[in-house]
Amino acid sequence: MKSFAIALSFAVALVATAPAQAAPPAGTEKVKLSGKKGPSLFRPGFQLGEYDGDATVKSSKSSVTGVFEGGKASVEMTVNGPGLGPVEVACGGGQSRLGLGWITFDRDKLQFFCTLSGPGAGADASFALASAKGGGLLKTLQQPQRAAELRFGGLNIRARTEQVGGLPVGGGATIGYVFSRDGIDIGGVDLAAMQPTAYLPPKGSKDRDAVAVLALILIFFKDPGRQR
Repeated sequence: MKSFAIALSFAVALVATAPAQAAPPAGTEKVKLSGKKGPSLFRPGFQLGEYDGDATVKSSKSSVTGVFEGGKASVEMTVNGPGLGPVEVACGGGQSRLGLGWITFDRDKLQFFCTLSGPGAGADASFALASAKGGGLLKTLQQPQRAAELRFGGLNIRARTEQVGGLPVGGGATIGYVFSRDGIDIGGVDLAAMQPTAYLPPKGSKDRDAVAVLALILIFFKDPGRQR
């Protein structure tokens, strides 16, 4: 009886602390990621709306600092779109040049970061993602707290972990991100869906290319929880 009461209390606490499901930002287009033939078996292709490309993803887990330990994860990706690209993206673990001073949570020193180059990317194109330290059991059963920033095409787009679809309990996996620019939500990505799903600004928006690239980076980033 005592164990049942403990289990019930835990379940109530889990529901109470579950993140509220966020509606996709107004005016966005829902686009699912699909696979396609790539240059080789080890570099498959992908399609996300009008954007396509190919990617190689490598990862390994660490019992100490996970994917954020240098060299534990890497992504190499090429992205093409109407009037965009090819944009070359190279990602790995370490310390980036982006300070991410706007993040308020206590975060790990090491980050997952990317360099980007090619037509449309801009001279200062870069990406960095930071992870919160610790979090306890309930946070482990939900999704880990992360925040990221992409500089692309003269724009700064920020991302925060938030449920956009799927279940509120992530089992330790990242289940989604909402993207914002200048404090206004403009897009997002749902990683808990059967097919990863991006919410892109409408066609013709100056934010669409940057949001698509950001969504693809976060889709292919092998979060430790998502490797289970």
